[in-house]
Amino acid sequence: MKKFWSVIASVIICLQGTAWANSVSLFNDSEYTLKAVIYDANGTLLGEFVMNPRDATDWSDNDMNFGTETQYSSQIPYTVNWSCMSGNPYGSCNNVASGSVVTAQSCGGAQECQQQQDQQGDGY
Repeated sequence: MKKFWSVIASVIICLQGTAWANSVSLFNDSEYTLKAVIYDANGTLLGEFVMNPRDATDWSDNDMNFGTETQYSSQIPYTVNWSCMSGNPYGSCNNVASGSVVTAQSCGGAQECQQQQDQQGDGY
């Protein structure tokens, strides 16, 4: 019986840890290499990711030790800004809930990156 309660206590501790974690899954479903930047509701930068086409990644406030103290918890909803490697905006998703999957093409914006022109043929 002692082992049973030990297992139950372990499960409860694990569930409490995940209950405090906020997360966002990112998927670059575009044909461009993009930079995804996540902000919380207060405008605090939470994470930046350079993602190749068809790349996916997860962000969690546990990654940054957020959530261990209430005053350090990231504030929901989140904003995810996607930008081209040139720095031009690609798209932005506002009011992102914790646990959401955010794709580059689901966000509003230009959803286009200018290709760098090949300047090798100039002879200079």
